[in-house]
Parts: sequence; C-alpha cells; structure tokens
Amino acid sequence: MKCRCGKEAIVYLRYVKRPLCNDCFSNYYVSSVSKTIKRFGILKKDEKILAAVSGGKDSASMALVLKKLGYDFEMLYIDLGIPEYSKDCKKEVEKLSELIDVPLSVVELKNYGFTIADVKKRPCSACGTAKRYIMNSFARHKFQVVATGHTAEDIASFFLKNTASGASEWSDKLLPRTDPFDEKVVAKAKPLILMSEKENMIYSITNCLPFKNSECPYAPEQTWKEIVYDIERKKPGFTKYFVRGLISKTKGLGDVKYCLECGEVSSAELCSFCRLRKKFAKK
Repeated sequence: MKCRCGKEAIVYLRYVKRPLCNDCFSNYYVSSVSKTIKRFGILKKDEKILAAVSGGKDSASMALVLKKLGYDFEMLYIDLGIPEYSKDCKKEVEKLSELIDVPLSVVELKNYGFTIADVKKRPCSACGTAKRYIMNSFARHKFQVVATGHTAEDIASFFLKNTASGASEWSDKLLPRTDPFDEKVVAKAKPLILMSEKENMIYSITNCLPFKNSECPYAPEQTWKEIVYDIERKKPGFTKYFVRGLISKTKGLGDVKYCLECGEVSSAELCSFCRLRKKFAKK
C-alpha cells in the first residue's frame, strides 16, 4: 500500500480513506492538532502552558506536538505512588523531557499524606481527584493554562458514562477549553480532543517517543471505552464526529463555593481532595 506521496504507507486511516507514510502521517497529525487548537481557541501563543504528562502515549504525543507548534510550556508529572507503575512512568517522562528539551517538574502525592495505593475502593476516582487538585494548585502561580492529553475516546466514553448515571453537571469537562470562573482556578485545555488513541500511538512510535505501553494496575477490566471502540470499528470516524457534536451542547458551571479545609473551589463544604486526605492520610 502506497502513500499519496509514493512512499510505503505505515497506516490506513479508515475514516478519511487515506494511506499515509511516516512523514505524511506526522505532518497530518501536527496539522490536525493545530487546526483543532485554532478552531476551538484551545491555546494561545502568549500563554505559559503547563502540560500534564503521565508517562503514556497520549500525553507524550501532546508534548511533542506542542513543541513542534512553538508553544511556551513546561511539563508536570504527578507521582501517585502506585507500586512500580508510578516509578516506571516517571522514568519515561524524564526521558521525554530530555528528548524534547522541555523542563519537567515532579509532584509526589505522598507529600499530601497518602497515595493511590492506600485507596482500596474506587482508586480511579481518587486518582482523578488528586490529579485535578494538584495540577490546578501547582499551575496557579506561574501558568495560565493546564493542557492534558485527553483523547476523543476519553470524551465520548465520559459522556456515555455520565449520561447513564445522570451526572450532567460534569458536562463542562467535555469542552476543549474551560476558562477560569474564579481567581483560584486555572484554565484547562485539551489539545488532542479530536485525536484518537490509535493516532497518538502511531505518532509516538514513529517519532520514537518514550512511553509506558501498559495500563495502570488499578484500571478496570471493562470500561465505557469498550463501547466507543466497538462503534468506531463498525463506523470509522464516529468518535470524532460524536465529540464535535458534544462540544456545542455542553453547559456551564453553577455557583462557586470554597472548601472549608484548603480554600480551593469546591461543590461542597469539603472538596473531594480534602475528603480523600482525611480518609487516607497516615496519622
């Protein structure tokens, strides 16, 4: 199979019916992300960006494409204290930092008194809470926006899960960018919101990016993503079109409240992170 440039193709993108070689795919990827950023106003050239990296393919791809597009950013890795896994991921992000020559900061969750390994029930929920809390508090004094490697599959599966449970109040997380509604909140951005996990994998491999190619040991066996994957296999391009449709239908946030413990923005008297600390922090 040949790319349109005449070289041997490395991938066939079914939803656009196009075979692409290594170079053409990389150009396509960078161009796609650039167009998405401009179309939805996800990032601004004069902003100082904090790119949250996890050690996986998605955030590694995000870091490289931001570098190629000329954005001013640094990286943050949050060590969640997951045995062996967190150490391995930290090694990969350190390699990435050196490879693309971008500063990296590391924050350890254990410094807050607990780790995800201490959370026996719903560790994934606790993980998300901890990462959101630390990213926002770390970024607030130096950066204008936090960029995360959320993919089209992440957004589609999140919508399905929360629609099924009736949690429509979290719909702001579906947006490509959420700007501050309070001085304690840093803008959040998802530059890869219309890129697939497959595209991120190919981009990482073809650019020889370091990443940990295995799931977190706490990841559930069955997820809502399985539904998205299944539909995508039968209907190529479904996920991207679905996410585009969601973006224009999301709702904003309600009234702003503050945590009585730490003072961060919260929907209850104690924020989710402080409730975790009270429950799991070592005495």
